[in-house]
Amino acid sequence: MSRYEPLGICIYCGETELPDDVPRFGDEHIIPLALGGNLILPEASCKTCEATINRLIETPISSQEWGYFRSKHNFPTRNKRRRKTHVTLKKYDGDPLQVPIRDYPSPVPLYLLSEARILSGRAASIDPLSWTMKVLTEDRSETEMRAKYPEWDGGHQVKIRVHEFARLIAKIGYGYAVAELGYGAFRPIANDIILGRSDDLFELVGGSFDLEAPIDGGDHLLNIDALFVRAGIALVIVRIRLFSAMNTPIYHAIVGEINLYCPSHRAAFEKHRANGRMKSISPWRS
Repeated sequence: MSRYEPLGICIYCGETELPDDVPRFGDEHIIPLALGGNLILPEASCKTCEATINRLIETPISSQEWGYFRSKHNFPTRNKRRRKTHVTLKKYDGDPLQVPIRDYPSPVPLYLLSEARILSGRAASIDPLSWTMKVLTEDRSETEMRAKYPEWDGGHQVKIRVHEFARLIAKIGYGYAVAELGYGAFRPIANDIILGRSDDLFELVGGSFDLEAPIDGGDHLLNIDALFVRAGIALVIVRIRLFSAMNTPIYHAIVGEINLYCPSHRAAFEKHRANGRMKSISPWRS
């Protein structure tokens, strides 16, 4: 695990003081522990925001959508007794078929997203115009299961949670930007999406319809860009590739706005551009 310096503030609501009977701020796993994330921002979320994020993002994605995949690959869990051990599928005759997780290909949705609207300038649209889906599975495991269970009808259990996934991408991007640049280094603009106060998910969250080549031994990949949209104003963009050892796309989340006329923003921008932790991707003039 890699740990940043503790913050002692909720990065989502800005709370800095807690009642004496409330536990300290919780540690923020930038990529959920349940998905193999190893970056921790300590003391960075209050219990109220933490509960909201667990309900809107963590449970639907980690437990429901990725539950079988996590169990098969033995991803970390805080409650091993609830780890899934079997999946119920169907036989050709319609009868149930119990299959151990170790034998199941454990497919998960792989969402391919359009570019975020704030970047593309396109008008708001209904969801199907913003995303499509493939199924991420292991071909060898699929073949082996068909041979071992010839009575299996070939159907899978796949839960689609694209809206929760978009919130997850926003959460990862925002947490990483705060951890790398510092709280107060930019004006947050994605928190309404993360906390469920806005359903306009694809204004700030997007990606590509292209799949990247696998990287041997690859892990989750993150980097930060500053995209200047007008004089002195830049958007903070975090690019995210989950499970780079597989054919996965690159997502992006626009999580904040840098105003170079604000001394704290300018100081953070200069510092992190100089040390290579944030790349400016359009001309910048002082």
